[in-house]
Amino acid sequence: MENIVTKKPSSLSKMWTKVLNLENCLFPEIKEQLGTLSTKEEKLIKILDFAEIEKNVTVVTITNTPKDRVEIARAMIAKSVYNMQTTRDLIDRLKRDRVLRVLCGWRYKTDIPNECKFSRVFKELSDLKIAQKTHEKFVEEYLSDIIFIYNATDATKIPLREKPVKVEKEKKHKNKVGRPKKGEKRESIKPKILEQQKNMETTSDMLSLVSIACGVGIKQNSKGNREVWIGGKLHISVVDGDIPITAFYSGANVHDSSVSLPLMNETSKRVQYLYDLQDAGYDSDIIREFSQKLNHKPIIDINPKNSKALKEKIQLIDDEKKKFELLNLKQDSTTHHYNQRSMVERVNAYLKDSFGCNKIYYQGATKVASVLAFGILSICIHQSLKLVI
Repeated sequence: MENIVTKKPSSLSKMWTKVLNLENCLFPEIKEQLGTLSTKEEKLIKILDFAEIEKNVTVVTITNTPKDRVEIARAMIAKSVYNMQTTRDLIDRLKRDRVLRVLCGWRYKTDIPNECKFSRVFKELSDLKIAQKTHEKFVEEYLSDIIFIYNATDATKIPLREKPVKVEKEKKHKNKVGRPKKGEKRESIKPKILEQQKNMETTSDMLSLVSIACGVGIKQNSKGNREVWIGGKLHISVVDGDIPITAFYSGANVHDSSVSLPLMNETSKRVQYLYDLQDAGYDSDIIREFSQKLNHKPIIDINPKNSKALKEKIQLIDDEKKKFELLNLKQDSTTHHYNQRSMVERVNAYLKDSFGCNKIYYQGATKVASVLAFGILSICIHQSLKLVI
């Protein structure tokens, strides 16, 4: 909360009023009917009440109206809150836990659909991007009139049990050195994704260049070791208070910087903030210029690449930082701002350790993205409520 300045108190007041109504009116009534609620159950009730996911699950048919759509959507939020990894675990818990079953919308054990129907309905919810739309609506209603200071961007690996899609390598045509002969036509070099995205206006156009197919990812971890995995990546923008505002899924072989512009573009539309914080993987003049174009100040770590002189300069700066820390001296403002980037790493940890995304057994990019979106939605609401509680 220390990093937040409110522009208008309306959204936080609305959030606070709703929390008071839940605690003073709804909770006592539920306790009379279902007994004492656990901390986890109270947490789920608050998230379900603020998400209002049933408003996005619309079923319009003349005959044979589909059943259990709203209940299964609520159950998928419960799956994230209760940190369950599979649909089977969720169904078993619903059959044992009467309170959870009633909160999701089923009265008796026999009302709970089988695993096949859960899978079929979840595919429909994934195709319609119900979790993503619900997350966007929550941010618009409760966070859009708050001015945040920081927006930290990062990507985390999502291992999957799928075969990677084979990518055919394009044959690079090498032009001869020197000027072309008279009448000779040479193939133009295809611009990189960032160069194409910088001239685009909409987020959907930018994301159209990003692959979501299962791929092979290679990344160097914090200890300097090389990690290889098969699956995808989740790219997240997180603001003060560890609140995820925007999240996009891509294949594991997509570079982190390829999703930077759509993340900044979409986050800027949803909320207001001042600084863009990104690590060395996003070191690009195109990203800096795009951030400034959106009236933000970019603070991006330098990537030394193969420059020995730059490596020595960065090492010297790191040594100075350590000396400042040992002597308890104040660091420069840029260093202080960049250190706030750890909030996006905390959200990645929440997602995998506490909100059911440690191991994903679903297959297909749409389903995987939906599972992650339900986790992001739950974290967003849970962290936002800490602003008023």
